[in-house]
Amino acid sequence: MVHTGLFPLDELSGAENVVIGSGEGQKTSSVPNLRPLAAEGTESVITFSAKDSVLYHFDRKSMELMGKARIDREATTVTAPKIVVDLANSTLDAFGSMDASGTVIEPAVFSNREGSFNAEKITYTFTSGKGETKNIASRSSQVIFSGEQVTRKENGELIVRGGTFTTCDDPEPHYWVSSDYMRIIPGSRIIARPFVMYIRPEIFSKRLPAIPILPLPFMVFPLQDSRASGVIIPRLSHDSDRGYYFSDLGYFWAVNDYIDMRIEGDIAFNGSWRLGERFRYKSGDAFSGILEGEYERFFKGDEDDADFEKYSSWNLKFEHHQDFDPSSALDMRMQFQGGDRNYDLNTINTETIVNEQADSYASFARTFDDENSILGVGYQRSDYLQNSDEAQLLHTEFYQNRYYPFRSGRLGSLGDWRDNVSITSGASFLAQLSSVDGNNSYDYLADANVQVGYYHELSGSDKILFTQGVAFQGNLIADDDYSDNRYGMRLTLPFRMQSTLFRHFNVNAGLYFNHYFVGNDLLKFYDSGSILETGRNESAGFSTWNFNADVSTRLYGTLQTPFLEGLTGLKALRHTLIPVISYTWNPDFTGSDYDYYGTVYDGSGYLRYNRFEHSVYSDIPEGQSSVGITLKNIFHGRFASSDEAPGAERTVHLLSLSASTSYNFAADQMPWSPLLITASSTALSPNFLLSAGALYDFYSFDRLSGERIDRFQAEDGKGLLRFMSGYFNMSFNMQGKNRNGTSGKPEALRAEQAIFRERFSADDFSYVDYDVPWKLRLSLFLRSERFDPLEDAETTALLNASVKVALSKNWQVGVNTGYDIERNEFVFPMLQVYRDLHCWQMGFQWVPSGEFNSYSFQIGLKASQFDDIRFKTGGKTKGWTE
Repeated sequence: MVHTGLFPLDELSGAENVVIGSGEGQKTSSVPNLRPLAAEGTESVITFSAKDSVLYHFDRKSMELMGKARIDREATTVTAPKIVVDLANSTLDAFGSMDASGTVIEPAVFSNREGSFNAEKITYTFTSGKGETKNIASRSSQVIFSGEQVTRKENGELIVRGGTFTTCDDPEPHYWVSSDYMRIIPGSRIIARPFVMYIRPEIFSKRLPAIPILPLPFMVFPLQDSRASGVIIPRLSHDSDRGYYFSDLGYFWAVNDYIDMRIEGDIAFNGSWRLGERFRYKSGDAFSGILEGEYERFFKGDEDDADFEKYSSWNLKFEHHQDFDPSSALDMRMQFQGGDRNYDLNTINTETIVNEQADSYASFARTFDDENSILGVGYQRSDYLQNSDEAQLLHTEFYQNRYYPFRSGRLGSLGDWRDNVSITSGASFLAQLSSVDGNNSYDYLADANVQVGYYHELSGSDKILFTQGVAFQGNLIADDDYSDNRYGMRLTLPFRMQSTLFRHFNVNAGLYFNHYFVGNDLLKFYDSGSILETGRNESAGFSTWNFNADVSTRLYGTLQTPFLEGLTGLKALRHTLIPVISYTWNPDFTGSDYDYYGTVYDGSGYLRYNRFEHSVYSDIPEGQSSVGITLKNIFHGRFASSDEAPGAERTVHLLSLSASTSYNFAADQMPWSPLLITASSTALSPNFLLSAGALYDFYSFDRLSGERIDRFQAEDGKGLLRFMSGYFNMSFNMQGKNRNGTSGKPEALRAEQAIFRERFSADDFSYVDYDVPWKLRLSLFLRSERFDPLEDAETTALLNASVKVALSKNWQVGVNTGYDIERNEFVFPMLQVYRDLHCWQMGFQWVPSGEFNSYSFQIGLKASQFDDIRFKTGGKTKGWTE
């Protein structure tokens, strides 16, 4: 039976009961003179329907809806097996149906924009929006509620007495929270006081009795993923040093949409404690930042124990990122750490464990003139955490890109030679402080330069650019090793040419003149190796100059490979050869033609020494006339694509191979420099990188001293080249398709420590993805050095491996380890086991040996609102302090 509108009762008086419709199916009847009833001044229409019958009681001014009854008013809907409407008071009672045992089998349901709930009985007033329920059951933001008595307020809030809530959707939930009084603000939070958390474990598919685990007098739980102020749910944890302790005790304050603050700490039963804070702010894309720090007082064991130890440590970090406008930006990250260091897998800042240093930086950059010039200011600091060494660097620089001052109003016009005149300029200042083993050193360096260029197009694609520059540098050094400051200046006049000739050749050349003003060079006089006397030349200086040039081009060759297409899919090969020939010349400034070296008699003979050895500029170059040769080879393959499109092809980078050396015609002996060879390839797969390099010498060595001598290696019958150093790196990364059929994209491995760093974040449940059936990551790094041929080669061989396998949709096992092949030992081996427990998640990790020998076990809720509810225990066997 469907009808719209509530009747004005004075038009139907005189009858006692009217039944409209009965029996199976729905029937419609029209009653004359009906109009919508305005409820308390509103013009909203109330719609009702029932499957069995609608019964009007005019004497009681009420009506009954039987069988799948429904009432709708604006966004509010009530459905139930039976609904009784009091027309005089604009209220309704909705009744659910129960079986013989009193269990609700078909509840009454209330829903509006804030959510919905089920109940045994619902009482609701249309005019005020208030209501009461009995034996409620509801769901909001993935949280399921139930309660014995519920009152609904005008603003949609629910007051629940004798209620429970959980995120477990199992008919017999694995956990729930029970409270005598709950205030539920839909879409916001639950306020419960007092409350008790119960768990009902399941072992081998058998449910155990309910166990109360967490009684608290008051708690606020969020019902939204966005930020909300409230007390942070503490975690009960355990480790072998502190024993049991509560972690993350604190409060989170969401000040507004742009600012929040978190204050939290730990407290252990043995007296250890930690206090930390985090303050964040953000305003759209304009700026954002974070200020966080903590202080920890750590006690190992009990004070009465013989092995009792105590540590204190602190750290502070400040980050700020701001874009003032499209042309200027500020970026800074300051990090400081002090006190004693004690770490294990569960407690310390993991990034500093790997780096063993705290790095800070700050930079400001601004561009001008349509990004044609840039101003930058920066600061860097490094604190080495295993000792007191530190380094600080303050720098500022200005760079003006190439511009054409005589092109005003005629940009692009090359009719006048002045249009081709350009200017570039720059200036910088650098101040560096370093402290090593208690010795302090200060270095101040200032640079300024300007270049005037002339650009000319010869013919076709040939072009040439000439530049003449002037650069000035001043340097001041003060350190504890010298009683007086050392200072000096350098003037450089570089004349350069850059060109493209004959369409295919890049030709560059430069002539550089340098003059050094050394304000206080130190002269030393020796006697049998001992210093007899020192002197200073307050106006000393020297000059050097050199010339260099290089030419390069590209040569291409292709080979069609139809005989391999059917076997490997390879259709053609392309070889790109990039030869680079360079030439460098300068006279021998260490010779007798220049007064840059002195001679003293030391009692047994004459000794030559560099007069400027201890000045800020001391590099006196020997003579050279060197020709350098570099050959770069790049191989690409064209393969038939696996796409269904006919004729589809793909290009694969097969191999890059380079070799370089040089020959010095001015050298009296050993003119050949060592040969450097490097290679890399991703031919097998984009996720499989192979790279290698080696340094070889053409010359032999003295069998007594091991020094390089002017005799080819081949003359000793030892082959053409002598190995000096080399490396080999392999990175392999792949994973299976997700259970939903999609292919995940593996992350790239960039360094030999990539997997090593990953282990420090392994206890975070967010890294667990049960949808990935398997994942494999391998990294092999080999390095060997033998610069002293009389000694055995120093070899490093490190294999990193990470394997994760989802044994089922609920189990994941992972092994993450490094193996030192040279020492025949595992480096940070870790076993990880994760279990999806429906609404809970369990994790176990074990490091059986090495510096980080430890174990960790934790279990916590999966729901994002309650992921802080977690128990963690662990232990370690090693730690170190400073």
